[in-house]
Amino acid sequence: MRLAKVCPVIRLVPAAAAAVCLAVAAGCGGPGIAAPGQADLSTGKQLFQQKCGYCHTLAEAGTTGTIGPNLDDAEFANRLAGLKTSSFEALVRNQIEEPNPEGKMPKDIVTGQDAANVAAYIASVAGVQLARQLNPGTTPG
Repeated sequence: MRLAKVCPVIRLVPAAAAAVCLAVAAGCGGPGIAAPGQADLSTGKQLFQQKCGYCHTLAEAGTTGTIGPNLDDAEFANRLAGLKTSSFEALVRNQIEEPNPEGKMPKDIVTGQDAANVAAYIASVAGVQLARQLNPGTTPG
């Protein structure tokens, strides 16, 4: 079966949407995702700033790294498309846990509950500000 039939959003933002749709199809509520309310967003923000901000731009965290993707730019289209925060969290957690084929992002730069906190934090803020600028009714879901 073609992925576009399973997840019609794939036509909007192919790479990110495909990863999110695959995570959802695989049951992304598994052990890698914090249950609602169990992640510590404040700790996630601090860890992001310490371990990830050197490489990644994320406006809400006040980071301006340029080695890795700008997380606001990478996610605002998905926000406009209405993808849920839990799907973003699954995608971020996958990026943290899976080896980077180019070797730029260290595998497991954060692990366990720290990884859950960072993923939940990024998922709660990435692309939100830009999506709201482009569509004032946009809210994280």
